Amino acid sequence: LSQKMLRRVVRVGVGASSRSLLPAGMLRSAALRSMLVPRRWLSDGTHSDFEPVRKAVSTSDVNELIKKDISDNLVFLYMKGYPQAPQCGFSNQVCRILDRIGADYQSRNVLESMEVREGIKAFSKWPTIPQLYVNGEFVGGCDIITDMFREGELEALITDNGGKLSPPAESN
Repeated sequence: LSQKMLRRVVRVGVGASSRSLLPAGMLRSAALRSMLVPRRWLSDGTHSDFEPVRKAVSTSDVNELIKKDISDNLVFLYMKGYPQAPQCGFSNQVCRILDRIGADYQSRNVLESMEVREGIKAFSKWPTIPQLYVNGEFVGGCDIITDMFREGELEALITDNGGKLSPPAESN
């Protein structure tokens, strides 16, 4: 779009005439659309019914919650989302690996509580999510779990700590 054409579009303003000045497909440009769409049509936010709901957890209780999670479960995963509906590709990959080897594991969605999300990072001194714990010990994030799975070390770690694996039956 030439500078002359752009000045003409801006001068004419929003309306049928300004849209008719543009070649087909030009409204796909986000910069151009933002000039042509009136600000009153753009929402500055969302209705409170659609905002994320976070469960409040006091900072003092976060470490106790984490300790309880990892001590009560042989294999525990802190992740974004749920195993049936991960909300992060890395969390999805770790869930699929655990499902593939047939590990019995529990998880906590860190997106529900900012305190837990930040607390688990401080607890493990590891900056990213997901985080896998086996027998109360931090194992690692997605890259480490993926490497251990490829090398057969993840299955050995779980079974050596008393876990039972029941991989799903292969389907052809």
